[in-house]
Amino acid sequence: MSGSSHHTYRARTEEAVRSLTDSDPAVVSKARRERSARIEDDKRKIVEEPYRTPPKRDEREVYDSSLVRLKVNAPDEKAERVHIVLIDNSGSNEKIAEHLKKSSGYLLAVLKAIDPASRICFVYFSDHCDGPRIWQAVDYVAPDEQGDKILHSSIRHVDKAGGGDEPEAIECALWDACDLPFGHVQERRLYLVTDVVAHGMGLRGDGGCPHQRDWKESLKRVHETFLSFEVIGCGAERDCAELQKKFILDKKRLPFDLIDLSAIKSHEHRCGITGNSLLFLIARHQGVQTVEAFLMTLYEKWLAEPIFGANTDTSAREAIRRFGKYVEAPEEDVQKMLDKIFS
Repeated sequence: MSGSSHHTYRARTEEAVRSLTDSDPAVVSKARRERSARIEDDKRKIVEEPYRTPPKRDEREVYDSSLVRLKVNAPDEKAERVHIVLIDNSGSNEKIAEHLKKSSGYLLAVLKAIDPASRICFVYFSDHCDGPRIWQAVDYVAPDEQGDKILHSSIRHVDKAGGGDEPEAIECALWDACDLPFGHVQERRLYLVTDVVAHGMGLRGDGGCPHQRDWKESLKRVHETFLSFEVIGCGAERDCAELQKKFILDKKRLPFDLIDLSAIKSHEHRCGITGNSLLFLIARHQGVQTVEAFLMTLYEKWLAEPIFGANTDTSAREAIRRFGKYVEAPEEDVQKMLDKIFS
């Protein structure tokens, strides 16, 4: 996105979510009518010009070397919640990690709309052989313009990592995440984005953790420290996706707390879905109404920026329905929500 279009999108997203979740039915009704008109216009444009290139952001106005924050400090006193995101930065997950870096402005723009009182911390991890690159963390940022600049400026200094054997040092990343400073904040939520599993979880070519850390013990510590733990499996291998189910200790939570993207064969589409999966999970913690508003704005965004070309409407609906499977509500209520989103 260009700088101006990014600011426009941020404001539009905030206004859309605010209007769609307003307590006044008249405000919600007006917002839905205006949205329907925009959707019809976007669909017409897709037919006329299905392969439009989305505008790119001018990064020169965002980067500031004085704002680089590569050490995690306690969140500021205004923070009500913290979201810690562990991102697999190894070679096999390089494209996903790089896409999330480039999407930092979008992620914060939507976060401001769905959870403005929160702070978010991104940790890029890999494997033990990567030395100091095994753990590269960016300080908590607020979802505002200053936070946008801090996050963008900081991740420019996060180096790519190679990774060693097939698993990554997830058992250590989970353990170390529990030692981050949380200050006064009690509502702490942890997210893991990876295409593999930890050492000792059954993946082929496993050389083991040199620190002899047990992934089960790390998970137990995670659940003692965080209010929730959710995983986004962003790889394409079905066998690995099956192993990732072990991350969810409470099997009743398995249908909700592991978003498995392995069925999406297009790597480009998995890149685009991964960041939105994170935002979906954050929205879910704010309630079904926030989820509905987020998915409404997401569907509209995909129509306005048709990355799926002429098949955008069909592909966007399919992706939104996939998110619907992770909504914790009766099936009939989820269907009603989807009907509203697509109307």
